[in-house]
Amino acid sequence: MHEYRLSPSSPFNFEQTAALLSPGPDDSIDVFDGKRYTRLLDLDGRMRLALVSSLGVEQRPELIITLMNGTEQDERPISRVLSRMMGMDQDLAPFYERCRSDPHMYGLSRDHYGLKAPQRPSPFEVLALSIASQPGSTHFFRASLSELAQRISYSVAYAGHTFCAFPDAEALAVCKLKDLVVGAVTSQQAEQLHSLATCVVSGDLDLKGLARRPLDTLLSELRGCKGIGPLGAQLTALAGYGRLDCFPAADSVLRRWIGRNVFDTDEIDEQTAHEWAEPWGDLRGYAAIYIYAELLKDGLI
Repeated sequence: MHEYRLSPSSPFNFEQTAALLSPGPDDSIDVFDGKRYTRLLDLDGRMRLALVSSLGVEQRPELIITLMNGTEQDERPISRVLSRMMGMDQDLAPFYERCRSDPHMYGLSRDHYGLKAPQRPSPFEVLALSIASQPGSTHFFRASLSELAQRISYSVAYAGHTFCAFPDAEALAVCKLKDLVVGAVTSQQAEQLHSLATCVVSGDLDLKGLARRPLDTLLSELRGCKGIGPLGAQLTALAGYGRLDCFPAADSVLRRWIGRNVFDTDEIDEQTAHEWAEPWGDLRGYAAIYIYAELLKDGLI
């Protein structure tokens, strides 16, 4: 076991940021119990179980990282991954300054002060979770492939809990379709996950290369994937590539919040949502993240 500390840029709200990475304490991939976030991370084939807890406060944040099967040599790569996942180096000042002139977002910026925009370890994870999301029931931020991971992924046991690595493209691509139908994964979703994994493994879908594309091109390329619609593409840009200039206007839950709180109506269309987000410029993604945090707090996702 190896333990060390990290100091994210302030302000930083560890609990609220971690809550957007985990579907709940009973998950086996991303586990957050309200105080500690646990994740089995893949460092080029070396699996490391990382436990992250907060020792500080929003204005003076400090995290303690415990690597249950790691050493000092793992500090730097683990820190890079966790810093990206939790947005530790993000500067919230421009977003908060913009919130001052928006009465609706100002309240959210106070209620969720220090929340950073979380990012999954890879765009593949976001695409896979987008496929796993059930329209009308499970939202992306609550979606999980936990039961599938228990069947096909590397796992370790600690403190009475089994932690699994996220099912990667290589593991999914070699599986038979019937083996992917487990838990909440339907046969249609299994086919879509397999197709996505096969495209990534074969190189037909170059996720790393897409990172350099303009946002419109990125979204268009992602929508070409089987099972990935406009919302899946937008969420992948935001939560997979860290494109904070992307606003997931295709999300009806997000539109409903804007409609009720800004326009005094039950819902707005995508164009109206895009127009509302336009003044936020490159900070559109933050606006979405803070709304998602509010929806999560209210139990609406």
